[in-house]
Amino acid sequence: MISNKTINAMDVCVLIAAQQNLGRVSTTELSQRLQLSVSNLESILKPLKDQQIVSSRKGPGGGYEIRGDLALISMWDIAAVFEPTLAQQGSEAQPIDAADFEWGLEQVIIGTLSQFSLSDFVTTHALQAPIETPVVNRFKFKPLAAPLVPKAPNSVFQLHMAM
Repeated sequence: MISNKTINAMDVCVLIAAQQNLGRVSTTELSQRLQLSVSNLESILKPLKDQQIVSSRKGPGGGYEIRGDLALISMWDIAAVFEPTLAQQGSEAQPIDAADFEWGLEQVIIGTLSQFSLSDFVTTHALQAPIETPVVNRFKFKPLAAPLVPKAPNSVFQLHMAM
């Protein structure tokens, strides 16, 4: 079974790949678009960065980008970071005891995800416009009225210059 973390990792990679021609994608933008917390995103992005699927840059203009050609990164490459196979779960001395259907199901999942590359899921036209989120403060207060500013001179010097 594929975990939610793996599905979220695939979504993150597709979104980063779709924004590739616009520059790097910040964690804040990923969080807003995917409705995930920043800490959850960081727990997804760190293993992807360790496996050199994504790269990051800090500072202004920084963010995440996909490393390499999108057509060469399969969806299984992304899923394999988070999904251990049955062979990986058991040790060489003590292999895991799994039924034939479990091995078969795993091979179907690996085969299916290996057939699709990251470029197959990228649609750039849908993500060109930035997301507009309404500004809502924590307490849901209405915005303050503009302060009244007097139009009179502020000092003796301004009074003298006005005359």
